[in-house]
Amino acid sequence: MGPSDRNVLEVQGLTVRFDTSERSVVAVKDLEFHVRAGEVLAIVGESGSGKSVTSLSIMRLIEHGGGTIASGRISFPRRNGGKLDLAKAADSVMRTIRGGEISMIFQEPMTSLNPVFSVGAQVAEAGMLHQGLSHAEAEAEALRMLELVRIPEAKQILKRYPHQLSGGMRQRVMIATALACKPRLLLADEPTTALDVTIQGQILALLGDLSRERGMGLLLITHDLGVVAEMADEVGVMYAGRIVERAPVRALFAEPFHPYTRGLIRSAPTLDTPPSAKLDAIPGTVPSPGALPQGCPFRPRCPEAHGRCFKTPPTVESAGPDGVREVCCWLAEAR
Repeated sequence: MGPSDRNVLEVQGLTVRFDTSERSVVAVKDLEFHVRAGEVLAIVGESGSGKSVTSLSIMRLIEHGGGTIASGRISFPRRNGGKLDLAKAADSVMRTIRGGEISMIFQEPMTSLNPVFSVGAQVAEAGMLHQGLSHAEAEAEALRMLELVRIPEAKQILKRYPHQLSGGMRQRVMIATALACKPRLLLADEPTTALDVTIQGQILALLGDLSRERGMGLLLITHDLGVVAEMADEVGVMYAGRIVERAPVRALFAEPFHPYTRGLIRSAPTLDTPPSAKLDAIPGTVPSPGALPQGCPFRPRCPEAHGRCFKTPPTVESAGPDGVREVCCWLAEAR
């Protein structure tokens, strides 16, 4: 699961902290993962696990929210050759990367789209800014992008404003904007929030198709295991700022190693779950980054915790007979 020529992102030892006048809080610690071209890596976990902090750190937007990348590398291969460490890149360089080579779809399209500009103007802006297109060329490309994301009557939609569109339409506009400059990497942070189930399926299928067709790496952040099972090639399960298990999607669902992963899977309904059945729930909540328990962060909620779990945080180790998965749990030593 190490570096490869197919990787469009390699995150190594990423630690992110937030400093206040009273203390410094580590929100993400020692993250290690990579995203391959044409594949989907899903980062899954409860709210407060550090998923959005991770995506904002990759885009270097975390600094605008008071965060600091304390250590680690975020390696990104540029189109013009060579690798760039996004964690240390100058602001001027990041402005050319964002929207040009790496794009992001945020959770709520209504707050991400500008209400005073037409849809066409907002999609076309990326082409003019990053590709040097003229206004006419950018508008023609904007129309093509809206058609690519399967918006009906795209020519009419170009002239409309965000409030005139449905939630599903706005999300498709966000995807069109993100894809306008043919990015090598797309970050999608809960891209189907507040959409009904039918529209969710359409949006997710569209993202998966575009990733494969364009050879684009997709980092999908979600708390929905159904989405993970449907879309992901590989999964990183995140808890309290760390990835506690990483594995190919089929292997993860067939045999989850970490107790937290098993708890997440048990808590999700399946087609075989009777309507009257009571779902299992993981007791407690994700701890605050500033108040982690001694030993394993999951220990207070873990039904399998034993002596060492109370004293020493576990380390990430290769697990399974083929060694292609990683788990951060003392219990994994027995596997």
